[in-house]
Amino acid sequence: MKSLTKDTWQIIRQNWKHIFLFELLYCGITTPVYMRLVSRGIRLALKAAGYSYLTPANIGNFLIRPVTLLIFAAVALVGILILSLETAGLITAFQGSAYYQKLTPLHILWGGLQKLKDEIVKHNWRLPLFLTAQYLLIQLPFILRTIVRYKPANFIFQELRKQPVAVAFLLILLIFGILALIPRSLTAYGCMIEQKHFHSGVVRSWQMTHKRKGRITFLAMFWELTVIVSAMALYAASVCIAAVCVLRFFRQSLAMAVLLSAADRLETGITYLASMLATVAVYAALSVVYYQYGNRRFHAERWDFGYPAKGSVNRKTLAVVLTAAVCVGMFYIYDLVRNGSELSKELLIETEITAHRGSSVSAPENTIPALEAAMKEMADSAEIDVQMTSDGVIVLGHDASLKRVAGVNRSIASMTFADLEKLDVGSWFSPEYEGTRIPALREVLELCNQKLNLNVEIKYVGKNSELPEKTAELIKEYGMENQCVITSTNLSYLKRVKEVLPEIRTGYIISAAYGNFYSNEDVDFISIRSGFVTSALMQNAHEQGKAVYAWTVNTKSELERLTLLGVDGIITDRPVLAREIVYREETTESLFEYLRLVLR
Repeated sequence: MKSLTKDTWQIIRQNWKHIFLFELLYCGITTPVYMRLVSRGIRLALKAAGYSYLTPANIGNFLIRPVTLLIFAAVALVGILILSLETAGLITAFQGSAYYQKLTPLHILWGGLQKLKDEIVKHNWRLPLFLTAQYLLIQLPFILRTIVRYKPANFIFQELRKQPVAVAFLLILLIFGILALIPRSLTAYGCMIEQKHFHSGVVRSWQMTHKRKGRITFLAMFWELTVIVSAMALYAASVCIAAVCVLRFFRQSLAMAVLLSAADRLETGITYLASMLATVAVYAALSVVYYQYGNRRFHAERWDFGYPAKGSVNRKTLAVVLTAAVCVGMFYIYDLVRNGSELSKELLIETEITAHRGSSVSAPENTIPALEAAMKEMADSAEIDVQMTSDGVIVLGHDASLKRVAGVNRSIASMTFADLEKLDVGSWFSPEYEGTRIPALREVLELCNQKLNLNVEIKYVGKNSELPEKTAELIKEYGMENQCVITSTNLSYLKRVKEVLPEIRTGYIISAAYGNFYSNEDVDFISIRSGFVTSALMQNAHEQGKAVYAWTVNTKSELERLTLLGVDGIITDRPVLAREIVYREETTESLFEYLRLVLR
């Protein structure tokens, strides 16, 4: 066992820079591209099912629909090919290491493509399915962590935990899967290196693993656990550093919100990195087993993986590949940042925190300073109100009259934009904001693009107003369909918005839970006074694929109640408090308590 562990380290060390670079480039390109494909697939399936959101209440009915199954099968096929190519590339890399060759990432990719092509030519269609099962087993710890953390998977997990029979069945299924995969663990080597058909590859794997199954299992588990423990240590150290920095550079009222956000991103990044390294480590271990036990007839002596390999990288080719990878990856990352991801909307995420009229406690409502404060206070989005001036400019404003915020007893619709710009809407709030003016929606979109999501409430100003169409057109002009939602108290306004911009999500604002508004196809979510949110309302809305947003929630007790109910969004004047309540039950002030919370 000790010699196999040492050999695994040696075979990784031979090509570790190039293997790591290959994984980084390959996953850096395929992951965002595939996530985009999954996102589009989910959106298409939801549209076919007549849902706007995927919720715990409707997920069962959604998954058994024929159209959903067909779309998911197509998406899964692409995923299987991506995983198979990655596996073929790693086998190529370790094959090179076994023969003391240093392969560039381009050589690894090309070798993987050749191996995958050979399997397709041989009609070894069962091999990609097997490789997917093997890959999922390797990734099981990271998959479980994802299931525990993210909705709707964590809802399903929580419900399963309450069913002992279901838990027992899953455990038996897992054990059976492990026992079935271990003796077949070297099948890919028989198929891809020895050019065998799948059945012959399975037989070859049985021969190589005979009486060695325990040793192989412990070797793979050792390296996987090494990666996991290292990742946990890295995460703990990173969070400690982040906590010190947050307490040093941020005021206490923001510290917890910033730290929670930073810790979440750190965990996501480190988990992703660890999943890549675990795959590399396990396939390195399997490669050692293959060459030490399975290849003895070609190489009688014990295989030596410690030979000082030599080789050079074709820097010009590598630079081209790296540039292409960076360009593709940056394009998809830019697209996700600019427009958001459908995955974050179709699949339930943690309760979204929306700053009411910007951060209206910190700055004058519906102004640029209020939106900038919402960004600083870590709000997920900001709710704003829009109306239209007499000369057709869409501006921010809540009241029918400007008297409260500007001291002028006139409506926005009765004034030109030039006249509005002369008004001071900051002095009423604080002398600090004297001279603050009413912003145009165009200015707000430019400010928030790629920075802050927006919940745009269109104020009802009459059935003949062009405000719904013009608002939708302006959002479309800035390409922020996935970064904005539009709400209104008037259903006809929402219908008109959908006619201009079908892909944008729309919310119906209601003061009381009365009426059949769940089945309206122009309504994607309900925005309701928090006092009317009940478990029954949540269930009814979710069964129809509608999300529920509650307003305006400012007390700790109400925030806690809505969080327990699983409300999808909270509109609040106090986004920092809301974020703290969503993540924890009581205030923490010391560094130790911060770390205990985040590292839970």
